[in-house]
Amino acid sequence: MIAVIADIMSSREVDKRERQKMDEAIRYLLDHTYERFQDYCLAVPALTQGDSIELLVNSWQPVVFLFHNLLMEDFEFRVGFGTGEVIIMKANADECDGPVFWNAREALDEIKTARYMSSSAGFKFAVNTSDEERNLVINTILLYVALLGLTTTQLRYCFHYIWKKKHTTEIAEVTGTSKGNVSRILGNTPCYLIEKVMTFLSQ
Repeated sequence: MIAVIADIMSSREVDKRERQKMDEAIRYLLDHTYERFQDYCLAVPALTQGDSIELLVNSWQPVVFLFHNLLMEDFEFRVGFGTGEVIIMKANADECDGPVFWNAREALDEIKTARYMSSSAGFKFAVNTSDEERNLVINTILLYVALLGLTTTQLRYCFHYIWKKKHTTEIAEVTGTSKGNVSRILGNTPCYLIEKVMTFLSQ
């Protein structure tokens, strides 16, 4: 299993009313993620009062799905990944505790204090971390980084293609644009490769 802690940076720059709207939007995305990937979530994803998202998962899918949604909504965040044991296991991720979360938080703190502040993700492995868990963390980070370089429009088109399994004609109908425009935009992204990699990892 892996713990994921993401700090929403943009929430610190808005007023109380706007912050409440952001919280509601994030909670909706967390609920949607859990509803779709409940089998891969070992605890219910949670948003803490400190503007952190916490997950405890055994798959890359809920994490990448959530991050794709957050990026589409223009949320800026840094994320730490950790492996290890869970000492306290409860229904909600923010009520769980143990080295898996301590390592995720430490990885996140290292990003904040390091000189390379543009870094968006970090990780810390427990000593007894399995190869499967290591691969899970690394694959998740690589997929996340692949999405980071896309514009909001590219993210939306890729979301329809990757997660909703829509073809270019269907995407054009949903987004109100031409099929040629969809093909051109998707062709300028790694979307097709990302989908191919995700399909392989899901096997």
